[in-house]
Amino acid sequence: MSFFDELRRRNVIRIAGLYLVGAWFVVQVAETLLPIFDTPGWVLKALVVLLALGFIPALVFAWVFELTPDGLRRERDLAPETPRVDGTTRKLDVAIIVLLVGVAALTLWRSNPVSTPSTVSPQAGAKPATAEAASPRSIAVLAFDDLSAEGDQAYFAEGVSEELLNLLARIDGLKVAARTSSFKFKDGAADIGEIGRALNVETVLEGSVRKAGDQVRVTVQLIKVSDGFHLWSQSYDRKLENIFAVQDEIAAAIVQALKLKLDLASATAGRTENTAAYDHYLRGRELARTPTQSGLLRAIEQYEQAVALDPQFAAAYAGIADAWVWLEDYGGVKSSESFPRAEQAAKRALAIDPESAEANAAMAFVLDRYHDDAAGARKAFERTLQLNPNYVTAYNLYADTLYDLGEFELALENRRRAVERDPLSVFFRARLANTLGNLGRDDEARSILDQLFEEFPDNDFAHEEMGNLEQKRGHFAAAFRHYRSLHDARPGDPFAAAQLSRLALLFEDRALERAWVDASRARGEDNRWELLASTWLGFAHGDWEALDAVAALHAGYRAAQLRGAVAARRGQWPEARRHLLEAVDLAKAKSGDLELRLATVPLIDLAWVERELDIDGWQERLAPVRATLEKYQAFGINDLNHFDAAYYHRARLEALMGRREAALAALRDGSPIRVPPEFLQHDPVFAAWRDDPDFLALVADKRAHAAAERVKLEGVSLLP
Repeated sequence: MSFFDELRRRNVIRIAGLYLVGAWFVVQVAETLLPIFDTPGWVLKALVVLLALGFIPALVFAWVFELTPDGLRRERDLAPETPRVDGTTRKLDVAIIVLLVGVAALTLWRSNPVSTPSTVSPQAGAKPATAEAASPRSIAVLAFDDLSAEGDQAYFAEGVSEELLNLLARIDGLKVAARTSSFKFKDGAADIGEIGRALNVETVLEGSVRKAGDQVRVTVQLIKVSDGFHLWSQSYDRKLENIFAVQDEIAAAIVQALKLKLDLASATAGRTENTAAYDHYLRGRELARTPTQSGLLRAIEQYEQAVALDPQFAAAYAGIADAWVWLEDYGGVKSSESFPRAEQAAKRALAIDPESAEANAAMAFVLDRYHDDAAGARKAFERTLQLNPNYVTAYNLYADTLYDLGEFELALENRRRAVERDPLSVFFRARLANTLGNLGRDDEARSILDQLFEEFPDNDFAHEEMGNLEQKRGHFAAAFRHYRSLHDARPGDPFAAAQLSRLALLFEDRALERAWVDASRARGEDNRWELLASTWLGFAHGDWEALDAVAALHAGYRAAQLRGAVAARRGQWPEARRHLLEAVDLAKAKSGDLELRLATVPLIDLAWVERELDIDGWQERLAPVRATLEKYQAFGINDLNHFDAAYYHRARLEALMGRREAALAALRDGSPIRVPPEFLQHDPVFAAWRDDPDFLALVADKRAHAAAERVKLEGVSLLP
C-alpha cells in the first residue's frame, strides 16, 4: 500500500480538510464578534497563530489514533478487519459538509445584509441621503470614547480622533464628514446605519482611548455602513510619546482598507512631536470650539504654552491667529489689539509650514478682517481648499469673502458646501440662513431658523440670525427680543447690545440708545460693535465730534472713509476730497475693481464733494456705483455692509443727480427699515427736500411704524 493510500485509510486527509474549514469558520466568527466586546486586536492574531500551530499536531493525532464504536483507540491496536469507511470516515464527511454549509451561509449573509431604517431626520440645507447612495469613498470619524480610569481624558480622546479626521481629510478622493456632525453621535445612541445615513458616508471609524500615566491604548474599528461589518480593527498599546505614530498607522491602515493613497510625510508636515505641546494644543482647540470671550482667551493661553514647548508647531500658531480674530468679533477686543497679534501668528504659521491648510486659512481670515483685502483673502482661501478640500471651516469663511467681492451666488454655494460637509452644525446652518436672508430669500432662511429653534430652543446662533432677519424685515419688536436673548446668552459678546442701540435709535429713545451703547462698551472698550453703534448714532444725530472720535480709533480705509464723510457734512470740501480719494485708492488696491461694495460709499461722497468744488467729471464717479447698487438691488440685498444700507445710498446717488422721484422711490423700497427720521436734517445731500411734503410723509410713515413696533414691547424690560 502506498503512503498516500495509507493517509486516506487513516483519515488524515479528511482531518486536514476538516481542520482547515473549521479553523477558517472560527476565524470569521471571531472577526465579527470580538470587536463588539472591545477586544484588543492581538486576541484575533493569537487565535490565528494557535490554529496554525495546531494543524500539524492534528494530523499526527489522526495518524496515530482512530475513533471506533468502542472509543478512541491507537491505530496499531486495531485489527486489520475493523470497518472504517462506514464509521469514522462517514462521520468526518458529515462534519465537513456541515461546516461547508455554515461557511456558505455566513458568506451569503455578509454579502446580503438586512438594512435598518433610519430614525435620524434630514437637516436643513443638507440633501437627504441613504447609506447606499453615499459617496463610494467616504468616512465619518466618531469621537473616540474616553476609557481612562478617572474619566478626565475626553479632550485627549476627541483630539486623537480629530487629528485622524484631519489627516484623512488630506486624502484626494475621500469625502470626510466634518467634526461637528460626526461628533454629535458621541453618546452612542445611534447605530452605524443611522450615522451613515445622517452623514451620507460609506464607512465609519469608531474607537476608544485609555490613557494611564505615560501609557495609552487606542482601539479602533473601521465599519462598513451598509452591513455593519468590520473592514478592519486593531488595538495599539504604546507609550504616550508614540501617539503620533499610532495615528499614522491607523491612517495608513484605513487608506489600505479603502484602497486609497496618502502622502503621509506631506500630510504630517509641521506637526509637533512633543506630546506635552500636543496636549496643550488639544486643550486649546477644545476651548476655542465655541467662540466666547473667556473660552478664546483661555485657548490662546493653551496654544502659547504649546508653542513655548515647540516653537515649530504651525497648527498652534494658526490657532492663535484664529482666536485673536474671533476675539475681535465675539470677545469685545479692540481691533488695534487683536488684529496685529492675529497677523503675527498667521505669518509665523505660514513660515513654518506653507503647505498647512490651517495656516493658509488663518492668513486668509486676517487679510479679510484686518486688511479688508477680499481679493487677497480669496487667493488664500482657494489655496487652503486646494490643500484640504474637506476643510469645512474654510468654506464658511470663504463665503464671507466672496460676499464682500459681490460673488453672491458663489458665496451661497460655499455656505451650502459647509452645511453639506457638516450637516449637524448649528453654526453653519445659521450662517447659511444669514446669507439667504441677505440675498432676500427670507422664506428659506426662516425655514432653517425655525427648524433650529425646534431642535435647540435657546440656541444663541439661531437668536442672532433671527434677530437679523426680523430687523431687516422691519419687525423691530421681534428683533429686539431675539437680540436681548442673545445678549444674555453671550456675556462677553458686544454685538447684540450694538444692535439694540440701533433699534433704540429707530424708536427715537436717546436714553435707551445710550444705555445699549454703554452695554456694548462694557464688554470691551472701543470694540468693533460699540464703534459701529456710535457710527450709526453719530450720522443719525449729526454728531460730527463723536464721529471724529470714532474715526481716530480706526486705521486705513475705514478711517479715511469716515474722516472724508464727516468733513463733507461740515462743508470742508478740500479736506473731504483728500480723505475720500485715499479711501477709494485703498478700496481699489484691495479689490482690484471699483465696482465692489468697499468703494461704493466713498465714491458717492467723493462725487458730491467734487460737484461742490466744480470739478469736471464728478458724474463719472457715479457710473460704477450705479452698476454696483443695481447688482445689489437685483439680488434683493439691503446692506452693503454693517455700516451702510444699499437702498439708502441709491437714494443719495439719485439725490446728487437731482432726481427727486427716483430718490423717493429708493427710500420707499427700504421703508420701514433702518433709516432714522433725522436723515433729512443731517444728510446735506437731501437738504433741498427738507420741507418737501412727500419726503416728510415718508419720515412720518417711518415714525409711525417704529412707534407701533415699540408698543409691542410693552411689559418687556428694555434697558440692559
